[in-house]
Amino acid sequence: MIQKKLDSAQNALKNKDFKKAKKLFEEVISINPKLPAVHNILGNIELNFGNLKESIKFFQKAIELKPNFSGALCNLGLAFKRLKNEKLAINNYLKAINVDPKNHIAYFNLGNLYKEKNDLDNAEKFFEKVIGLVPSMLEAYDNLFELYDKSNQLNKLNNFLTNTKTNLGEIPLVKYFSGIYEYRKKNYLKAIDILESTEFSSKDFNRNAIKYEILAQSYDAIGKYNKAYKYFVDSNNIFKNVYEKQIDKNYYIEHVEKRINFFSNNILKGQNSFNIKKKINDPVFLIGFPRSGTTLLDSILRSHNSIDVLEEKPLVENFIKDLEQKINKDFSKLNNIDENFFSEMREKYFNDRNKYIKFDKDKIFIDKLPLNIVHVAEIFSFFPNSKFILALRNPYDVVLSCFMQYFGANSAMLNFTSLKDTAKLYDLVMSLWLIYFEKFPIKVHKIKYEQIVQDFDQSVSKLLSFLELKWSDNVKEFYKTAERRGIVNTPSYRQINQPLYKKSIERWKNYEGEFSEVKQILDKWKQIFNY
Repeated sequence: MIQKKLDSAQNALKNKDFKKAKKLFEEVISINPKLPAVHNILGNIELNFGNLKESIKFFQKAIELKPNFSGALCNLGLAFKRLKNEKLAINNYLKAINVDPKNHIAYFNLGNLYKEKNDLDNAEKFFEKVIGLVPSMLEAYDNLFELYDKSNQLNKLNNFLTNTKTNLGEIPLVKYFSGIYEYRKKNYLKAIDILESTEFSSKDFNRNAIKYEILAQSYDAIGKYNKAYKYFVDSNNIFKNVYEKQIDKNYYIEHVEKRINFFSNNILKGQNSFNIKKKINDPVFLIGFPRSGTTLLDSILRSHNSIDVLEEKPLVENFIKDLEQKINKDFSKLNNIDENFFSEMREKYFNDRNKYIKFDKDKIFIDKLPLNIVHVAEIFSFFPNSKFILALRNPYDVVLSCFMQYFGANSAMLNFTSLKDTAKLYDLVMSLWLIYFEKFPIKVHKIKYEQIVQDFDQSVSKLLSFLELKWSDNVKEFYKTAERRGIVNTPSYRQINQPLYKKSIERWKNYEGEFSEVKQILDKWKQIFNY
């Protein structure tokens, strides 16, 4: 009887009927609870459902029954990783390897964990171990290629490409990264030749979209703008077609419009003046519309010894989610913040921040995420002494650059698949900013991308003065700092290790004919921001 149930359960699992499989496997262990493999399978099913604590119980039971169960130890590590308990994740991965030194999945998971931690040496070591054990595992090659690319280790990327070509031949993955390497080395014609002859399955949409984006950037670099624009459109169409049924781009528009409607018609009581119990300075927020030069400013500012920058971490996003639950998305309740609520929310933010950095009372911490501009009202309500650095750039160049860039998938970024939609969102976001600027006595320093490029010393000196810091010559070598940053998790990672260049200023004029539908919107903002 038990064998029949096992067979039925395995068949349900094979057909991805996880609910039925779970029920049947649970019936099996109710008959015989001493089957470690079944507990491990149930752990995987719960892991697939996102029930992490339940999955951990099953994996631990499997290990209790079979202490040398390398697969269950590895799975337990993965469950702890998803619970964000890195220490226990690492411990269990290492136990899995100790039991079975050929457990390539444990090595692979360790490589991914260290890659996310920006510990590139360990990530590299474990991915190389995977390749040594399973030379055909393309995922490990892929991760190592990406690690070298996104951390700007181009010599390592080239050497690894050479070795991989010897081992695997000219497979599409190798050609793809060869094309990226040639693009990074400014060998645009070579990049075009390689990438136009590289084919991926239509299911590999992410790779195809990035391939088209690199081709577009390469054609742009050699002045063939019509061809470049065509590839930008192709890249964006892939992105849009894949995600528009899963993600509603209008959600983010409504998110901004809701704030425009409320804050344009209501006045909050004003600045909260509760005593701040802990001697922690309010954060500095680096904001602006995406592609306005925030990553350049990030690299410049982090080059100063007295500054630490948190690059695009979900600190404000998590803060806002928690706040919206507490006030039931009713902004008028920001008028009724008591001291306990004020302190509680501040504490939440700082505790979240401490997961990413080690606090140093002598340093200024800058929270950099451009679209935090949308949440200035909420930020100011709880961090009244915070400072804001507003990155500005010619609105035409901003809109073009967003359209040209392949972003991660979310409701905001889905608006960047056309110049028209990008311009509309720009108009909304900057309109909201003007309302905030008028309604709140915020401390803000505006800095234009073009000023940084054309008069670096003066523009950066003024910014440092705003932060009450002295000039440091280190900021002039920001591109060297960028080379030491490890993996850079912004779309601008390919530019940050380069000295300043003027090519991006008024780049939009190469595509001027494409802006006819949005000229009225962007001309308005050119005038407002004195462009």
